[in-house]
Amino acid sequence: MERWIAEFLEYLGTQRRCAPATLRAYHDDLTRFAEFARARLGSRARFPEDLTPELLAAYAAARSLTKVRRKNRPIAARTLGRSLAALRSFLRYLEYRGKTTGSLRGTLPRVSVPQPLPAAISATPLNELLDRAASSLREGDRRALRALVAAEWLYGSGLRLGELTGLTWARFDKDRRLARVLGKGSKERVVPVGGRAAATLERYWAELGRKPTIQMPLIPGRGGKPVSPRTLERDIRALLCGLGPNAATHPHALRHSFATHLLERGADLRAVQELLGHRSLSTTQIYTHVTRRRMKQAYAQAHPRA
Repeated sequence: MERWIAEFLEYLGTQRRCAPATLRAYHDDLTRFAEFARARLGSRARFPEDLTPELLAAYAAARSLTKVRRKNRPIAARTLGRSLAALRSFLRYLEYRGKTTGSLRGTLPRVSVPQPLPAAISATPLNELLDRAASSLREGDRRALRALVAAEWLYGSGLRLGELTGLTWARFDKDRRLARVLGKGSKERVVPVGGRAAATLERYWAELGRKPTIQMPLIPGRGGKPVSPRTLERDIRALLCGLGPNAATHPHALRHSFATHLLERGADLRAVQELLGHRSLSTTQIYTHVTRRRMKQAYAQAHPRA
């Protein structure tokens, strides 16, 4: 089974271009299933020939009863859903290779996971923070400037952090202010780049004292390689801490804010879907709940008969 898992993970990494964090999660989930199957079937079991609906149902039931480490409660529905989704994807790959059938995959139950509202930041404090950060930058503080560049791009174009760190100058049309972004599943989309984002990026490279070539990453790290998402996340969190103790400081909050602020100002939902690179419109519709919630809050605060 380990050989098939390794082959599947290689397929996800090379063909589907899944993120390293996704590959690690799939590896852990599938390794857990392999250990369960080995304990149930014994060392002489043949894989995948000996996989049965009963085995998969037993694994799903056992996984749902798994206790959180150091806590006396079952794992969260989201964790369970991810585990079963990883196994479902693995079985789909085996179907593609002619080793199993769809009826086997259909044995796994679907887990209903409540969808939390995106943690968007209010437009006024966010824009005031970015303006304040730009005007108060100390000369030579490249790290703070790099964080500001990243924040302007994430908020200005609705990018994911991994999409930003993967951008090179070859994918940025400076004159037309457009960027070709490689998103999930190697899906490419074109996004506009805001004037502030472009100007801050130019300021950053001037601070570096270098002229970029088309092969260079937009935001370089050590040795000219792309800066790591984890490093950039830490810097962005430090920047967004200026919003106050209760504000969302994760870089993805800037992408949420991008979508929410567009919809609040009348942008078309399908246009926002294209900008975000969502495969399904239902994924984008979660932001309409955020705008409705804010509308109700504004009504309750301002209307004398609320």
